[in-house]
Amino acid sequence: MDSLVNPFTVQTPEDIPAKEVLALFVDVFTDFPKILGDGHVFLNGPRGSGKSMILRYLQPDCQLLHKPASQLKELEFFAAYAPLKNCDLKLTELRRLEGQHASVILNEHFMVMYIAVKTFASLAELMCSDTDPAHLAAAQAYGADVFWGLLAKCGYDKPVKAFSECHSVGECCRVIADTCESLFHEVISYLRHLDFRKEVLPFYGPLCGYLDMLCPLLKTLGRLPFMPGPGKPIYLLIDDADNLNVTQTRILNSWVSSRTSRFVSIKIATQMHYRTFRTVTGQTIDTPHDYTEVNISTVYTSSKRRYKERVREIVRNRLRYCGIVDTDPEDFFPPDAVQEQKVQAIAERHRRAWSESGRGYRPDDDALRYARPDYMKELAGTTSSTYSYSGFEQLVHVSSGIIRYFLEAAAEMFSEMQAEYRGAPIASIRPEIQNRVVRKQADEFLFDDLEKLRDDESADSPDEAIVTRLNSLVRALGGVFWQILLSNRSERRVFSVALSDDPSGELREVLRLGMRYGYFHESSIGNKEGTGRTRLYILSRRLAPHFNLDPTSFAGYFFLKSSQLVEAMRNPETFIRGMEKRIYNPSGSAESLEERQLKLFE
Repeated sequence: MDSLVNPFTVQTPEDIPAKEVLALFVDVFTDFPKILGDGHVFLNGPRGSGKSMILRYLQPDCQLLHKPASQLKELEFFAAYAPLKNCDLKLTELRRLEGQHASVILNEHFMVMYIAVKTFASLAELMCSDTDPAHLAAAQAYGADVFWGLLAKCGYDKPVKAFSECHSVGECCRVIADTCESLFHEVISYLRHLDFRKEVLPFYGPLCGYLDMLCPLLKTLGRLPFMPGPGKPIYLLIDDADNLNVTQTRILNSWVSSRTSRFVSIKIATQMHYRTFRTVTGQTIDTPHDYTEVNISTVYTSSKRRYKERVREIVRNRLRYCGIVDTDPEDFFPPDAVQEQKVQAIAERHRRAWSESGRGYRPDDDALRYARPDYMKELAGTTSSTYSYSGFEQLVHVSSGIIRYFLEAAAEMFSEMQAEYRGAPIASIRPEIQNRVVRKQADEFLFDDLEKLRDDESADSPDEAIVTRLNSLVRALGGVFWQILLSNRSERRVFSVALSDDPSGELREVLRLGMRYGYFHESSIGNKEGTGRTRLYILSRRLAPHFNLDPTSFAGYFFLKSSQLVEAMRNPETFIRGMEKRIYNPSGSAESLEERQLKLFE
């Protein structure tokens, strides 16, 4: 292994070569089967949850290696990737057109051209050496008859390049990509000229829509002899769709509502901040009629086993790729041995005492539920030592269902080990380094990240007051959860609150912001009356080291009213003091904290 290579370095998936993607990728489609196959899909999850890596894996260069296959037509589908994070679709000049009917028309043309450029540029690269006479003839006819014909119907009246001059399928695709790119930049030029005029100038270029241009263009493309073939869909992979403005979001929703998924299936990745589910006509798109929805954070925060196994596979792949073979993740990230011995000693005491004072159904229930909290409670009364957040199991829990949190921490740990070992092989990460890194990152997550969010002055940034409310809510709940851990209650591992009523407008906005940036996960549970379900909000376990909480094993939750969470985000100290009275109320009356137990990440 090259000692300078860090196996846990996080890269932007679109920059990773296909060979490396195949080496690092872990098949998640058993977890998310809806992504594959016909049908529009919304793939939702916070930053770092793995959405872009999934989309990268679906691209044809990766699929050709995965199958393996030598030709595009051997694949089960063709996928065109259109990232929206760093593109010109967010031009501020578009705001001048907001509210006008022309805004919808121009924005749709803009989006159609952008996606067409990405689709045919990808094909041009893949098919650059395909000179098969039958393939070339089909591509030339497609360009001359279908592409130029559709453009002409949309108002294109400029001289056209003869596809008969192309010598490969890739050249034909490049002509289409270049033409669409020039039309895309024509809109950008037009919009920038608006800055020098008070009035809105007319746009004289062609105007293409999804149904009259992009959909028939792709539908016909799928029938060409070098493509996967009739009956096999074309996927449009729209990444970071939260970056679309409201008008563009409504346009994309209109495409979804057109139900063209038998020919073109749109896979839309969002970071929990999709602006609207209404179309340009004001109708809503609905699941499962128009699309299906996959929430990565919901799946991976509701299943301890599934997420842990995915992280285990990812770690093994990365270690193997960098030359560290036959190393188990548990051995590479060992726990603090002395600490674990003490926890196990406490666990054994609970097993022995179960017959007389046990609270669980079995001795192991009490051992699992109380040993670690008891140990952490003992440490809270000392100043000589602190709890160690180390060991693969704990690191998985602290990452809170978001793989990037695990990888970023692991990368920093590995770098520290490299600095110490100075080129010598690294067989494991010392527990003290693991603990130091996750504690530092937990503090940064609460302090630095929220501060950056508060100082963000971009047009799309959240209101500063909402960020401040989020900060207060996180601190208040973290403080209460710590008090519960130190109490003698039956369930002391609490990370969640269930709402007994619907959140107010301001509270809903704060919680949405928290979910968008990974401070909370949302789920649902049965309500207290047993007549339906209510919202459950789970604090990110990434913050466990900051609040000295136990992120492992089982976790409890308790019911609160929305008004109490409003108090928490406005007056966190008052909220914590009020909750302390309930936590330590020995009477067990209705005023005491109502709590319930659920499985980890549930």
